[in-house]
Amino acid sequence: MRIHKNVAVIAVVVWISMLVACFEKVPVKELSLAKNAISEAESVKADYYAKEEYVAARDLLLKAHDNVKNEEYDKAKQNAMDAQKKAKEAYDKALPLLAKDTLNVATESLQAADDAYASVLAKEDYTKAAEALNEANKQYENKNYLATYKAALDADMYAKNARNVAMNQKETLADSIKEVNIVIAQAEGYGAAQNAPEKLALAKEHAQIARTAYDAGQLKKGFSAIEVAKLNADDAYFISLKASAAKKIEEAQAAIDAAKSSDASKLSPNDIKAAEESLAQAKSLFNDAKYKESMIASGQAISIAQGVSSKKAVVVAPVIEQSKEGAVVKEKEEAKKALQKKVEEETEYTLYKVKYNPAKRDCLWRIAQQFYNDGFRWKDIFEANRDIVKNPDLIKPGWMLKIPKAATKMTQSAPKTNAENKEAAIKEDEPPATELKMKTE
Repeated sequence: MRIHKNVAVIAVVVWISMLVACFEKVPVKELSLAKNAISEAESVKADYYAKEEYVAARDLLLKAHDNVKNEEYDKAKQNAMDAQKKAKEAYDKALPLLAKDTLNVATESLQAADDAYASVLAKEDYTKAAEALNEANKQYENKNYLATYKAALDADMYAKNARNVAMNQKETLADSIKEVNIVIAQAEGYGAAQNAPEKLALAKEHAQIARTAYDAGQLKKGFSAIEVAKLNADDAYFISLKASAAKKIEEAQAAIDAAKSSDASKLSPNDIKAAEESLAQAKSLFNDAKYKESMIASGQAISIAQGVSSKKAVVVAPVIEQSKEGAVVKEKEEAKKALQKKVEEETEYTLYKVKYNPAKRDCLWRIAQQFYNDGFRWKDIFEANRDIVKNPDLIKPGWMLKIPKAATKMTQSAPKTNAENKEAAIKEDEPPATELKMKTE
């Protein structure tokens, strides 16, 4: 029994010895080195940049494995060593090419980020991308291609992130383009084509450049162009607005002069005075660069003055019949009728100057309450002054409103108390409502 056991032990020992001896013949180290070398070549895309060398290395490694299976250990070792050598050749050939291409891609990515205005809209990532790209260029000049490749990868990543962040703000440019186009349209409405043609042309040109850049995703170019467009559009707008306001003042002055020279001027002193006050206000606002408000005041002056001029026809001397008989009589009768009609027109309404009181501002309701004792009759005043009042909720101090004649009658039948009249007199030089009514009548 003991003899059988000893034989078994000896057999096992012999088998292990043979296995160890066989394993020692396998070029494990060479095979491992070849495999690692091929993996490194793959990491720098040798299968693309050094395809011939890479394929040769893989084929040699496969042969080495076949040699091991066939117990051709010396051939396996040699093929493994050759495979490692070819893999190293593939690596050395591929790395500079990969580094250069990656550097180019990173440069293009940074340029795309710059076009998207990432230097402003995504400053942090853009700065990191620029720094990484500078490092990559420096390493490439020193022929440190692996460091070049890694730095270029970082630069590309940060540049793409920066561009994405910037592009998310693309609509900001779209809003700016819309705003500039609105200003351009307003400038054209005030005659920019005549008053500021060069400014208007530059504004339109750069607004279009901005739109094209927006569509192409070139936000830097777009933002740059829209700034130029905005400056020129604003200049065109204000130049034209100022010119329009000045022209409106001239028109108001001409309308007042025409009204003064009309036959109806003597019968409309209050209207002439109201028109002159509106013109004075227009000039004051113009001097304060409040051109829109100045145009409104000029428009009021024109409206009042034209109202006077339109009444000229009723006082124009009548045409005398050719026949001498009864001509003088007819002329006197016509003049008498015209004068009577004019008097009736002048007494159809009472003039009221809108007052300024921050604590209790004038409105159509309060004015109706003052003249009619009925605030709900504000519509009567509004209808009588549609040529001036466009919005019944908005009347401005200094405006001369026409209060229909019925207001005077009602005020007489139901006069206000002294306390109410004093409250209505906002300034010391303005009489209470009852006194104002009496004076205007």
